[in-house]
Amino acid sequence: MRAEVIGLRKSVRTFEKKKIPEQTMHLVKNFLQEDTGLFGVPITFTILDTRKDGVSSPVVLGADTYVAGRFRKQENAEVSFGYAFEKFILYATSLGLGTVWLAATIDRKAFERALHLSDDEVMPAVTPLGYAAEKRSLREIMMRKGLKSDSRAPFEELFFQEDFRTPLSEADAGIWKLPLAMVRLAPSATNKQPWRAVVEKKSVHFYEKKTKGYDKGQTGDIQKVDMGIALCHFEITAEESGLKGRIIQSDPGIVTAEDTEYIATYVLEA
Repeated sequence: MRAEVIGLRKSVRTFEKKKIPEQTMHLVKNFLQEDTGLFGVPITFTILDTRKDGVSSPVVLGADTYVAGRFRKQENAEVSFGYAFEKFILYATSLGLGTVWLAATIDRKAFERALHLSDDEVMPAVTPLGYAAEKRSLREIMMRKGLKSDSRAPFEELFFQEDFRTPLSEADAGIWKLPLAMVRLAPSATNKQPWRAVVEKKSVHFYEKKTKGYDKGQTGDIQKVDMGIALCHFEITAEESGLKGRIIQSDPGIVTAEDTEYIATYVLEA
């Protein structure tokens, strides 16, 4: 998958009344079956029909198809989900399909019924799937303004060098500049952008800067899902930039604030 797709992805809530061709749906189904998460945590995806399965979102217009993901409760599950689901979102974008991450603004009970969700499973988010309408609805325009969907925190507020006391500028980011720039473009719950990263010569350590109220039973820690999205963007872009590395968990012991938690490390292979 090409990193340029990250720049093309836009949240779509207003869709054309146009059926997705069978050939395209076949590609979608194959991708969802082959898609894998992180740290050995499997993610299950289900394609749902609005009429047949009775699922909907009050903020989405015109979509007949949804994709929902779920996992069994376990360590690293939310990060794995975000990583795997964003890979699908980007793949759908490469096929010309519109998507949007939805967690709070859905009929959650209807989706959970349609999935026959068990007590030890969590469905953090879903996405509609279809073709973006030429014009956004007034509701969607107002939502984007309210969420400041197109705004991003400055590079130096998100990324650091060696420790959290030294902000990292784009000019000093070196080989990590483009992968980190693609992390900045990642979507997040209400655009809180919880990712922070500390850069070293051969590794980048990722942290979650927590926002109160985002760790809930129904969705899990939704900001850990955001961290999975960030790791997905970083890995795809690093690979396309010619870097060879892998995502591991090995806390470097860097001093952090109380609201900041270590998540994972991208380390270059020797």
